[in-house]
Amino acid sequence: MSFLSSIGQYVAGVADSVAGLALSPRRAPPSRHRSADEHQAQPQPSTASMRAGFPRVLPTEGASALSARRRTLDCLAPATPPRRGGSLRVPRQQQPVEKPTMAFCKRRLSWPEVDSSVNSGVQDTDGSYFENFTALSWRHENRRLSALRLAEARSERPPPAPHDLGLPSVSAQLSHKEHEHLYTEVLYCIENAVGAPAPGGQFAAYKEEVIEYARRAFRVAPEVHARALRAAGSERPPTVVLGCTVIEADGLEAKDANGFSDPYCMLGIQPASLPASPRASEDEGRKHGFRLSFKRRDGRQHRDSLGRLPARYIRATSVKPHTLSPKWNETFKFDIDDISTDVLHLDIWDHDDESSVLDAVSRLNEVRGVRGLGRFFKQVCQSARQGSQDDFLGSVNIPLREIPSTGVEAWYKLEARSQRSSVQGRIRLRLWLSAREAGRHDDDNYQQVRQHERLFGVLLAHEVETANNSASEAEGESCTAAWETELCGAAQTLLHQHAVQSDMSALQAAIARFAAACRLNSDAPLDPKYMYKLLTELEKAWCTSEITSGSGDACGGASRDEERWLADCFGEYVERALHQLRLHRDLYPVLHHLSLNKLEFLLRCLSQLSQMKAFWRCCPFNKEIRSEIVGALRKGTAEWYEALCAQDTESERGEDLVNLITLVQIDLQQGLTYYHPLFETTNNVPYFNVVFTQIDKMVSEDVRQCVDHWVSEGWCGVAEEEIYDDLGNAICVVSAKTLPFEVLATVRELVAAAAPAPPPHQSHEPLPQLLEAYLWFEPLIDRWLAVTKTMALQRVRSAVELDRPVEGEHLVKHSTSSVDTAACLYHMRLVWRAIGGAEESTGGGSLRLLEAACATALHYADLLHGTLADQGYYENHGQNKTTEEICTIVNNLEYVRRSLAEYDDEHIINEENARQLVRGALGTLDARSARAAAPLAARARPPLRKAVFHLAWSPDTLPTPQAITPLLEFLDQHLSSLNTWLLPRAFSRALAGCWSAVLKEVSAQADAGGAERPRVYHHRLREALDLLAEFFHAEGKGLPMSEVHNAEWQRLEQRMQYHQAATEELLELWLADRLAEQARTPMPSPYGSILVRVYFNHDSLCVEVLSARDVIPLDPNGLSDPFVVLELLPKRLFPKTHEQTTNVQKKTLNPVWDECFEFTVSLESCRSPQAALSLTVWDRDVLTADDFAGEAFVALSRIPGVNSHAPPDPLRPLELPLMQLHDRSHPILQILESRTADKLATDFVKKQKLRFAEQ
Repeated sequence: MSFLSSIGQYVAGVADSVAGLALSPRRAPPSRHRSADEHQAQPQPSTASMRAGFPRVLPTEGASALSARRRTLDCLAPATPPRRGGSLRVPRQQQPVEKPTMAFCKRRLSWPEVDSSVNSGVQDTDGSYFENFTALSWRHENRRLSALRLAEARSERPPPAPHDLGLPSVSAQLSHKEHEHLYTEVLYCIENAVGAPAPGGQFAAYKEEVIEYARRAFRVAPEVHARALRAAGSERPPTVVLGCTVIEADGLEAKDANGFSDPYCMLGIQPASLPASPRASEDEGRKHGFRLSFKRRDGRQHRDSLGRLPARYIRATSVKPHTLSPKWNETFKFDIDDISTDVLHLDIWDHDDESSVLDAVSRLNEVRGVRGLGRFFKQVCQSARQGSQDDFLGSVNIPLREIPSTGVEAWYKLEARSQRSSVQGRIRLRLWLSAREAGRHDDDNYQQVRQHERLFGVLLAHEVETANNSASEAEGESCTAAWETELCGAAQTLLHQHAVQSDMSALQAAIARFAAACRLNSDAPLDPKYMYKLLTELEKAWCTSEITSGSGDACGGASRDEERWLADCFGEYVERALHQLRLHRDLYPVLHHLSLNKLEFLLRCLSQLSQMKAFWRCCPFNKEIRSEIVGALRKGTAEWYEALCAQDTESERGEDLVNLITLVQIDLQQGLTYYHPLFETTNNVPYFNVVFTQIDKMVSEDVRQCVDHWVSEGWCGVAEEEIYDDLGNAICVVSAKTLPFEVLATVRELVAAAAPAPPPHQSHEPLPQLLEAYLWFEPLIDRWLAVTKTMALQRVRSAVELDRPVEGEHLVKHSTSSVDTAACLYHMRLVWRAIGGAEESTGGGSLRLLEAACATALHYADLLHGTLADQGYYENHGQNKTTEEICTIVNNLEYVRRSLAEYDDEHIINEENARQLVRGALGTLDARSARAAAPLAARARPPLRKAVFHLAWSPDTLPTPQAITPLLEFLDQHLSSLNTWLLPRAFSRALAGCWSAVLKEVSAQADAGGAERPRVYHHRLREALDLLAEFFHAEGKGLPMSEVHNAEWQRLEQRMQYHQAATEELLELWLADRLAEQARTPMPSPYGSILVRVYFNHDSLCVEVLSARDVIPLDPNGLSDPFVVLELLPKRLFPKTHEQTTNVQKKTLNPVWDECFEFTVSLESCRSPQAALSLTVWDRDVLTADDFAGEAFVALSRIPGVNSHAPPDPLRPLELPLMQLHDRSHPILQILESRTADKLATDFVKKQKLRFAEQ
């Protein structure tokens, strides 16, 4: 048993070795007479049969591996008698066949492919004409970076002093006499300070500290200080004045029957000098009041006489009827004799009659015999009420020594006169102190306001100077940045006391301080942040004053003198600010750490001015500040541009303009980034648009002058100069002149800088003139295009002459000529985009550029084509060239084509005609490249033919995946080399050509072989075709599946199916094809038509042949003798039916038969999709064979009686166009014709050959 097993294994190994040799069929004839079904149906031999029988061949693995879905038609071949069982071969498990590796599709993405830096020296032949123009971009970028570094360095430096920039200054110094007099007034103010300390420690500087600060601020000598201090001390102290505003009361007691009261207030000063009442002992424990009771006491007639008491000690408010929450807002002023002891006393009464207490108070000049102030007010009330009785609602007593210098506004709780009184509610008062010198009226303090302005100016100048000196010592630079925009405590205390003693309102103090700041700002610019603070305080005080004035207060609002004074300050400040804006580039550099903050607050000040009520009240006829800012920007930009132009350089005229425009562009970009948001957000001024509009006018004028100069000189982009060598021989040197294009590129960059800017506020503003700059340069561009085309063609010819192969790792096969030509196209395209030809050209320039580019590429292709044609490359199919040389030629053409394809871009071409020009040139280059690459596929045909032959004739025992391995290995090796040597697109074309060659060889092999070919011949080829399709697709890295399954592949696959089909099935396929053609043939037909009626009736098919018309003449007399042969097809469905024939109609082209025929058939047979009625028209000839006139077919599944959806008129005849055959190379006929041993096939082919139309 072991011996037999060893023999079986040995025989199996020998069989596998022989199968792997891929011998020809004559040396290893395969089995040709056993079908795949017989192999599959035959049972496997048992162990007993193997022991007792003889060795036999195993079933064919290739045939058994056929897929059922791939086997659409069964091959009908004569069956051979089965071999007897028994074999010594032991069947082995079939190892899964590994797919061959497809290395040809592997391509590293990091490969550089083409060495674009290779230098053949062609640039030296034209003076690097194209390279000089291409260098425009990097030269411009270097120039821009250099200017940007210069601008950044200048912007980071501190701004120069204003007087160095020509900013005018006005001295704010006081005269010596004014200075000394003001200092004396200051000391007088300090000596006579009024008011208690302010809450929160505000204005709490000590007297000595304030005096010392005033001495430092005024810079007075010690002797002058002592003299002024004595003078201030000898002056009479001013009169202290109490201001009191009775605002409102709340929660008063109701005294009237209607549930309300009619409250009014009586208030006055309880002086410390008034004598006490004789009843003082009786009044102990009682609160002080203007009266103890308004009830009369009978029998009391005696009054203590106090002498005369001035009526100014008492004031009364108006009566507010029917309310418990009265609102008065009435102001009163009282002179104070002794602020340390005097008390403000206020009573609230309910008025009970119609007489006015206020009138009574005003009529009462003096009252005698009044005991105390309370009795005085009692007499006032008694004289006013005329016998009626007023009710007491409450009182308030406020010591004057408790009132702070800042004043106080608070609610005070009402108090009763004694413990027996019951009151409720509260009252709101505003109290403040002031002083009045002798001889000054209460409402006339304009001189004190001007004095306050001078004092504030002195203190502010001292603070700024002190801060500047500290900053200079610390940082070595003079600026006002060190000042924190806040006065020190001593200065604030001094200013506060001066304002209080001058009885200045908040508005007057704000006006004085702003005026002083404006005066100092005219001498040396103050910090705009502090000016903005002063403006805000001024506007707030103005609005508060208007509200107070509206309520009837006579102190509200500014006087005419103050308004005129404020108008002068506003005008002076605006003029100064606009002058600073004209110099904003120098005063406020964009990269300095404090400049932009100052500029922002300066613009905020102007914005605040434009919105202030005070400004428009004082300056009603002033221009709008926004328009003033726009005018300042325009004027400042013009001055700045003229200063740049005035800088003398020794460069050429156009180069100076390029540098100037570069500086302007950088300034615009910085302005758009830094200045524009400030102007836009603060004053709604479109900074960038204003500046660019002004620059556009000036730059446009300069550029036009330069262009006119170049046009007049005849600039064309190139210049020839003669130089002499050492021997004195003249040498013509060509050089490129690129300055006009540098100017144009710089102008375009300048216009591009305006692209991100916001749109202007006014839509009617004209477009920038620089947008038309390209039109100014068009005469120069036209000359450049003409010269460039000539230079490009000359460079291509020189490149071909200097051509040499390029060697390198991971490089495809190419030479220097393609790199030089592609570089020429690249330079032209780059320059065209740099000067904006695609966006701004009118069309003619773009077309001329494309003509030059296409002419350059096609000229290179023509030179290569002419060289190859002279060498006989196309006649001998590249036999005189190696594969590497062919790849070099193909890559050169493809690389140039790829460079030209970059012109097919919307950034280069903006017209369809120009696109068609480029695409036509690309098509020509494609055709040249494809023709040059044709030998690559032709060289592979002989090895492919041999490999496909061995594949088709390999032993039946060898599976298809193994049989195809030599073919795939050859393809992989061949395509891997091409993939390494060719550019991707060229390789794709070569891959498609190789696939086409493979399909042709497989198709040729499928039709070859004759009768000796194996039974699985076409099965193997079909399987190999699928494997080849997967190989060329390469999992998506090779050809797309749409290109793999092309029309040629589909024809081959269909041909394979036909080869595998039986003759009967081919005949049915032929019939289906004729039915489809019948449906496609239109009326009228060149062969005429036949009219029939076909229907199914009671187990029989009825056919009425009615007539025909326009039958073709087939007899010499120009007529025919037509008759019709009727036949049901296919015979598989109708085996018992026979042909039937109509009568012959003599000498007519429009015969009428009107004959009826019946065929006994079943309904099921007629319902088959393959069932058809064939109508063949013949011409009867007596001496020769009948002539074919035409045929028609009717699908029986659609006739009435068979098809339930037949037309509603079943007896309507059908007019069918007659047809003849035209395709003599139809695959079904060719395959049937090849089956010479099949009588059915030969008879059918012989029959069909008679039906071909005459050519």
